[in-house]
Amino acid sequence: MAIDVQWQDERGVCISRYDGPPIDGRLPARAASDSACLRFIDPYGDTTFNLSQIEVLERELESLQLGDDAELAQQRDALLAFIQRMPDRLHRYLKFIGD
Repeated sequence: MAIDVQWQDERGVCISRYDGPPIDGRLPARAASDSACLRFIDPYGDTTFNLSQIEVLERELESLQLGDDAELAQQRDALLAFIQRMPDRLHRYLKFIGD
């Protein structure tokens, strides 16, 4: 089951949709136990991050240890690229929409 990812404005209107390799629950499951954001992405519900949280999420994704799992590395890299393509994040939210 894929997790949809969107940039939304403050009214919840979709600005941009992630169209990379499908994100699934394995990515947040690999987060460190003290992760402040990544581990809380719910594959079955919705998770929304604000400006400050997105910066933390980016750092957590960049430092995520995936070993030799090329598929998860591809998910992470595509997700990071999607996040970083939004230049103006003021009043923008990153929403993960689970199954």
